[in-house]
Order: sequence, then structure tokens, then C-alpha cells
Amino acid sequence: MASRVTILTAAAALALVFSSQVRAEDEKAGAEKKALAPVQTFVGEWKGQGMPKGGSAAKDAWTDESEWAWEFKGGHAAIVFKSPANKFYAGGRLVAGEKEGTYALTMTLPDGKTEEKFTGTVTKSGDLEAKNESAAAGRPERITFELVAKGKRMLTTYFAKGQPLAEVGATRKGSGFGKDAQGPECVVTGGVGTSTVSYKGQTYYVCCGGCREEFNENPEKILAEFKERKEKEKAEAKK
Repeated sequence: MASRVTILTAAAALALVFSSQVRAEDEKAGAEKKALAPVQTFVGEWKGQGMPKGGSAAKDAWTDESEWAWEFKGGHAAIVFKSPANKFYAGGRLVAGEKEGTYALTMTLPDGKTEEKFTGTVTKSGDLEAKNESAAAGRPERITFELVAKGKRMLTTYFAKGQPLAEVGATRKGSGFGKDAQGPECVVTGGVGTSTVSYKGQTYYVCCGGCREEFNENPEKILAEFKERKEKEKAEAKK
């Protein structure tokens, strides 16, 4: 009997430790998600054209498509994007920086292996600006991601030695460019919802595939967080 009690006590202790670890991971991911909120406006699918500065439209331009999405893995939150046709980078991963208000941006070159590290900040106008202080000769030292036309257009500019190397102008897919309509809210991050998920007969919106996966993994938790967020917003509005 004593051994059985010991086993049950040990199991309870392990369950408590596991519960504490899960709670700590949720809190860390929540803090990282909050830190990334200023740049979640870039989440979505984009299509446009890239052009080296001083290049020939017919010879040097390229069609550029990218997809920005949230990623929730291992108790961490990040924003990742893929751009397979881009001449400079095939994708990137954006996480909260060690210093408040900064971001660590890892850009992957077209070879799919080589990486370049940038430190990013958000400007007063809401643009994301990333700098690589140790860029190799001829490689981008600074990248700016700028949203215009009420978030329906994104301009990405690559700089070296203070001069622009190239620019990509893209339109958000499904934005209805030229219209002023705003989409519903993503239940996971609060961004603009572009697709739906369902739970217990109710329909909710998410902004990307990463948020869809996060919702489907634990809808009760996501809905509870969404409810808490909306209640806080109402309380702040009354102040």
C-alpha cells in the first residue's frame, strides 16, 4: 500500500512539474507574440515584381511572391516568410530581440543554407528596418519593409553602402486593392483574418496557416485568450 502511495505521489509531482513547464512555455510564447504584434501587419500572401536599381525592366526584373505567417513551435512564437523567386533571399525568420523593441531577423539565401543575420526595429511610421553590421561586400547591409495603401501594398528595399540595390513592390493577395474594406480579426493574434476555422459549430477567423495550426491544436485555450484580450480592450476603452 505504501509503495502504491509513493508511486501516486511521484506521478502527481511529475504532473505538477509538467503543468508548470507547459504554463511557463505558454507565458513565454505569449510574451513573444506580444513583442511581435507591431510587425504582424506583414502577415499574408504577397505578389509583385522585383527590380534591381538601374536595371533593365525586361532583362533584370523578376516576379516575386512571398508568404508571411506566424509560427508557434517549442513554446516560442515567430513570424516566418518564404519568397522562393526572390533574387536576394528565399525566406526569413523574425523573432523578438533580446532588447525590448528590437527583432532578430535571420534571412536565408537562395541556396537554402546560407544565412545572414539582421537586427530590426520598427520606425515611427510602422516600417520594419533591419540592419546587418557585418554584411559581406556587395550584400545588403539594410533592408526596409514598408506597408502603403492602407496595408495592401508592401515595398521591400535592399541597401548597400547607403544606396538601394533593388526594390520589390508587391500587393497583398485578396486585398481588393483600391477598396477600403478591412478584414475580420484573427482569433489567435488579433491581425486581419483572411480564412476561417470552425469549433463546436462556430466559425472564427485566422490570418495564416501558422495561426490555423495553433487554433486547431488547442481551440479552448485560444478562445479563452481571445475572450480575455477583448475584455481588456473594452476595459481600456472605458478609461
